[in-house]
Amino acid sequence: MRTPLPSSWWLLPLAALSLSACSRSSLAPGSRFVRCDNPTSDYSIAYPSAWIANSPGQVEPCRFFHPTAFTVQPGTEEPPLAVSVKRESLSLQDFIQGNTGPGYDVLQQERITLAGQPAVRLELRTTDESSFLPPGTREYLYAVSAGPNALVRVGTLDAPGLDYSLDKDVVDQMVRTLQLH
Repeated sequence: MRTPLPSSWWLLPLAALSLSACSRSSLAPGSRFVRCDNPTSDYSIAYPSAWIANSPGQVEPCRFFHPTAFTVQPGTEEPPLAVSVKRESLSLQDFIQGNTGPGYDVLQQERITLAGQPAVRLELRTTDESSFLPPGTREYLYAVSAGPNALVRVGTLDAPGLDYSLDKDVVDQMVRTLQLH
């Protein structure tokens, strides 16, 4: 549902993903955003109006966002798209511990408040001990508490074909619009 607003493993699904080349242009100041509602996972978030959100029939709505058209095949792992949003069933503390262990070098870790809830911003680089991503892959994400054993994760990867710097900026803007229901 689009409403205008004011101014793991990513290699396997490559065969199941159709992508055009990613946009390399940056977002203009004052870019318009539209809100996307995910009633299944009890959140809504705004994304750049020139971007595309996944269609509800493929996976739950408002899960993936990208500057060009894409297809997500049901039952595949998370594809390498510009931004992903996901509700997870674990506490914020468990999430932090699981993402700052031996499989990751922590480049940035900051506890903050988003959507009125405790949150953390992380930038990580995988090590040789990572079981999900190739060593050296950077990941930028926010995890926002959505209850005692739930959180919403918003993030991007430094993967081939993606513009990590631009996507980080978009994640920063999108997460500020997150609403938990």
